[in-house]
Amino acid sequence: MVCIYCRRPIGVLRRIKDPNFCCDAHRQKLVSKSARALRDAEDLYGADASSWNQEQKPKHRPGQATTVFALMAIVFLLLAVSDLPVGSSAYVSPMPTVSKTRKGGVGDSLGKIISSGASATQRDDFRTGLTNWEGDRSDWPVEGGYARPTSLRIWKKSASLSNYEFEFMGQIERKSMDWAFRATDTRNYYATKLAITRPGPLPNAGLVRFVVLDGRERERVELPLPLTLERGVDYRVRVSVQDNRFLTSVNGQLVSSWSDNRIPRGGVGFFSEDGESSMLKWVTVSERDSMLGRFVAYFSLISFPAAQYSRTF
Repeated sequence: MVCIYCRRPIGVLRRIKDPNFCCDAHRQKLVSKSARALRDAEDLYGADASSWNQEQKPKHRPGQATTVFALMAIVFLLLAVSDLPVGSSAYVSPMPTVSKTRKGGVGDSLGKIISSGASATQRDDFRTGLTNWEGDRSDWPVEGGYARPTSLRIWKKSASLSNYEFEFMGQIERKSMDWAFRATDTRNYYATKLAITRPGPLPNAGLVRFVVLDGRERERVELPLPLTLERGVDYRVRVSVQDNRFLTSVNGQLVSSWSDNRIPRGGVGFFSEDGESSMLKWVTVSERDSMLGRFVAYFSLISFPAAQYSRTF
């Protein structure tokens, strides 16, 4: 790693505190530079639209490393305490001591935490029907591994979120595939449509976006896309919702970037308007604001060996 300001290598101990600057003075100097220099630094080192197709990493914040290490210490302390034997009496056996590998321990306990739903990512493939989706009108048909949205329904598990990333896979049957985000209810949300604008093999895709406030549609915008869409083909759509900025990609290609600040919070949903029909296979939502979610998601990649100990019989 090198310092953003002076381009010199950053020491190992310094990286724990700040992986971007070799000293506090250089961080302050960069902050005090002109707005143009700051924009250039963001273009070079920030997670902007240019890095949309790469894995996005959480930005460093001062003191974040200390917080992570503190959380690690608390988690492992609790897990270690939970592994202690109950009772204080000791028994010495005349039989030889036999070493056994104990199933469980820290690795198993942490694995249970991860698999118990502490992860920041939620997924629904509609195998249990629409129990997690709420709306004020008719149900969606669910058959053959696909749900067919009709009137707007909102995923209840995402309803309280503000900043998140969600993905889904679906097909266009007629005209378009429609989704909503930051949906506080069925009368207030941001909406987007991925539409087939005309038949044929040439680029025939369009993107429509608008805002619904108090049940009234506002500011509909239609944009042509350099894509060719086909009916009955699965498309993977990814949407990033961060503060007042929204990015959308289709099969890994960025197709839309826009901003609005009128709806600060709300979940994801799907719908179809008159004459439209689509099929939805699965959807995932990853929360961005949860420290626990980021912590567990990071350490879920680490494999802990099971504890070994000697037991007497």
